[in-house]
Amino acid sequence: METKNEKPAPIQQSVHVDCPVEDAFQIFTERFAEWWPLALYSVSGQEAESCDIEPWTGGRVLERTRSGEEHDWGSVTLWDPPRRLEFTWHPDLPDDGEQTVAVEFGAEADGTRVTVTHYGWQTAGVATCAWRGGAAPEWESVLLLRFVSFVCEQILIAA
Repeated sequence: METKNEKPAPIQQSVHVDCPVEDAFQIFTERFAEWWPLALYSVSGQEAESCDIEPWTGGRVLERTRSGEEHDWGSVTLWDPPRRLEFTWHPDLPDDGEQTVAVEFGAEADGTRVTVTHYGWQTAGVATCAWRGGAAPEWESVLLLRFVSFVCEQILIAA
């Protein structure tokens, strides 16, 4: 049982994708808008048109609306292709520096292990993401249902 002074453990989700590390990193970052479930997880709802991860340390993680408005979701704090990516996470909220998402890409037999670790998810203002016991189900659905499916589709298209 956690006391008031203890921080909850970070949320961690991991999946296997059947492609090389370089491809997994490229699909995760450069094709973010193609696999992220924007209809479910966006700031502007039906007005959301795309989302991007700018590929450099200091780059933004952002959403764009059909009218061109931008909503900051975070900023890239570590850009180490094809092994690791870290960014702050505060979709359209002030950046309190408390939430970080780390994504690691590791070689595995027949593919890549992609591991997402979300630190600071329990901070104020995150209730919509972390309701009912944490954000783990949200990352699981995004990674398992969307990212893995998208990678599989790309493999089939390339074949």
